[in-house]
Amino acid sequence: MTEHVSERVPVPRAVWVFGLFTLAPFIVASGLFCYGPPGQRGPALVALLAYSTAMLSYLGGVRCGLEIDHVRPRWATLGLSLLPPLAGVALMLGAERFGPAWQLSGFLFVFLLQWLWDVTSHEGPAWRPRLRTLLTTGAALSLAFALEQALAL
Repeated sequence: MTEHVSERVPVPRAVWVFGLFTLAPFIVASGLFCYGPPGQRGPALVALLAYSTAMLSYLGGVRCGLEIDHVRPRWATLGLSLLPPLAGVALMLGAERFGPAWQLSGFLFVFLLQWLWDVTSHEGPAWRPRLRTLLTTGAALSLAFALEQALAL
């Protein structure tokens, strides 16, 4: 993937706008968990974990959608596209078994794995890896700030 900057296909404006809007719940929930009033920290953590689960489900759905567009969809890719949503649900439901630091670490890890898959794959539009890098960075930073707070608790 050695494309020259002048040869880059631009990300459509609507995709950028809505992509950036998807970061707002990460930033707000993480901010409330880290810096909000003590009574809001628990609900903010639940919101951050729930939204992370929803976004992993979305990303798995995108990966599945790219695959079913093929004449012969690959079984392995379809199956692997289910893992991020399942991991999100397991991490979300693991609140009783795992502490917040483990949950946030798990989400951070799964987002990074999904990003790695998305940027090394040649599926979808040429601009997709750049967009995924920016959006994953925003989500990962929000999760990392919340993780730092959870480790301090």
